[in-house]
Amino acid sequence: MNRLMIFLDAIRDHLDSHALPPASSVEVTTWAAPVSVQLDTDTVTGVASGLATWAATLDGARVSLWRTPDGGRVQLELTGRAPCGVLVRVYGGVPFDPVTFPDLPVETDQDMPVWLLRQWARAGEEAA
Repeated sequence: MNRLMIFLDAIRDHLDSHALPPASSVEVTTWAAPVSVQLDTDTVTGVASGLATWAATLDGARVSLWRTPDGGRVQLELTGRAPCGVLVRVYGGVPFDPVTFPDLPVETDQDMPVWLLRQWARAGEEAA
């Protein structure tokens, strides 16, 4: 069996095993980050909730954020490994808000703790 089939089987099994949020795209390749998932939401609460849900299903979950060159958006990205060892990247973009992202200059990549995703998701649920 070739590597692509292994990665396809791994992500299919992972999606079947967990109640994960909707994705707008899933890309499976045989190079650096074999599985990439784009979340189907663009709100801070939605992206944070989606990434937090994914984080609970991956080993070694790490989160980073990056502000776009025009300064108008922030991409939040989670990386980790499915239990079978396949590297998974899950991401979503949100509008830049100086209150939410006070220390994030344009074109800056920063790590952030996974617990902060859970806090943002809970804050949005309380506001709804």
